[in-house]
Amino acid sequence: MFTKAELIDAINELEEGRHSIQNCSKLAAIYIVLDHLYPPEEPQIDRGYSGEMIAPDTGLVERYGDSEFLDAIYRRNSSDMWLLMDELMTTLSVINPRLYDGVMRKINE
Repeated sequence: MFTKAELIDAINELEEGRHSIQNCSKLAAIYIVLDHLYPPEEPQIDRGYSGEMIAPDTGLVERYGDSEFLDAIYRRNSSDMWLLMDELMTTLSVINPRLYDGVMRKINE
């Protein structure tokens, strides 16, 4: 029996590795096992204050674009990625305060 973490690690390894038909077949099989052993929960649609739908938090970073950075963090643990971003922003505030202030202004708009 595989743990959910083992299956997700195998998926991440195959998705980050060399793209081939064999790896695609392995990936499909692992997804089937994951869905069979650990069926996804029904998404709970929540409506925020503004009435817009809020996606359920899966704990993994979704696909938001195709930049090198977004490709690197896709399907990673979102908490880990936010800690990494916080560390980066702290470093940026020391190394380049002007750029840090610009980013913070954009966030607070």
